[in-house]
Amino acid sequence: MAAKELRGAVKARFYPYAEARGFVRAKSTHPHFTVFRRLTADTVQVFNVQWDKYGDACFVVNFGEGPKDGVQLWGKHIAGEALETQDCPESGRLQRKAGVSKRCWFQLKKPFVEAVRTMERRYPADAVVQQLLAVFPEVEAWWQHRTVGPHLTISPQEMWKLANAAKAAG
Repeated sequence: MAAKELRGAVKARFYPYAEARGFVRAKSTHPHFTVFRRLTADTVQVFNVQWDKYGDACFVVNFGEGPKDGVQLWGKHIAGEALETQDCPESGRLQRKAGVSKRCWFQLKKPFVEAVRTMERRYPADAVVQQLLAVFPEVEAWWQHRTVGPHLTISPQEMWKLANAAKAAG
């Protein structure tokens, strides 16, 4: 029930926010990912909202940028209009706070200290969406100037280069 409430709030408030900034929502191909793309003069900016695969009320935003004409990856061409975040030579993740654990994801469950301080275990769904709206400009700043904000984790480009070189070499 909580996950459904959070999904509804994200869909109602964040999707229109993204669409107002020129992003187009792709047809859903997976229940745990909603993909958005925006074309610029030379690039494709893409992000997805990734929901927890076990159904917990939490999500993260993965983002990336690639050339408008697409990329060669694993020996196969991926068109720009079909790029996913994992296909992009440059990508990252936006979270409630930087880190690698799922506790860093946007979620209804409050951090322990805050839950004790407020005497409430959960945020309202709209408050979680407000957290996302407040930090999403960090993704825009990364696309514009490659500025890494405090809620971003950038993926090492070496991994993408290795994946691209592995198929080409063998």
